[in-house]
Formats: sequence, C-alpha cells, structure tokens
Amino acid sequence: MSCYFFIVEHIYMRRSRFTIEFEKRFGDKLQDRKKSTLAKYFKIKKSLINNAYDRGVGAFHNNPSSVRKGVSSEEQWATARLYKFILNVENKRQNKPYPTGRGHDGDLVDKA
Repeated sequence: MSCYFFIVEHIYMRRSRFTIEFEKRFGDKLQDRKKSTLAKYFKIKKSLINNAYDRGVGAFHNNPSSVRKGVSSEEQWATARLYKFILNVENKRQNKPYPTGRGHDGDLVDKA
C-alpha cells in the first residue's frame, strides 16, 4: 500500500481595505452585489460602474507587480476597485475628502 503526502502551501488571503470599509458601511443595506443593484442603490450610472470595474480588470493585467499575492483573479481586483470608486463617490457627495490621484478613478467620481 502506498501513501501519498500532499503539501499545500498556505497563502494568506487578505481582503482589500476598500472591501472591508464597503462592507462596514453598506453590507447590511444591500440585497446583493450585482453591478446593476449597486448602480441603482447608489444612483450611479451603470456605465460608470462598468467603467470602474473594467479599469480594475485592466489594472490587474497591465500592472501585475502591484497585485497582492492573495489576489487570485481579475474579478477580485476589479471588485475592490469598484468598491473604492463607490466609496469615493459617497465621500464626495458628503463633502468628505477622497483621493483623486492616479488609480483612484477621479474622473469617473466627478461624473457620478
């Protein structure tokens, strides 16, 4: 009888701080996390939601050195970027400070 041993490398999966903040502020208020639901709830054009998500997908592929080790798919990276965009829109609407530099989708925030 032969015995097989499998060594599984444990990768620490840290959630994005934007995902954590988004869930703290809005987690219990949303039925689901579909882009159409987010657009309707936050009163943001769906085209802007899709644009922010697509930029996240592009960033995942075009700058792989910036992707954390625990991120295993473009969807994870794009979803965190979408949540960051929504948080920035909400902060702007409440006259709170929000980042406007490169990678923060400031142009989309201004359109929302």
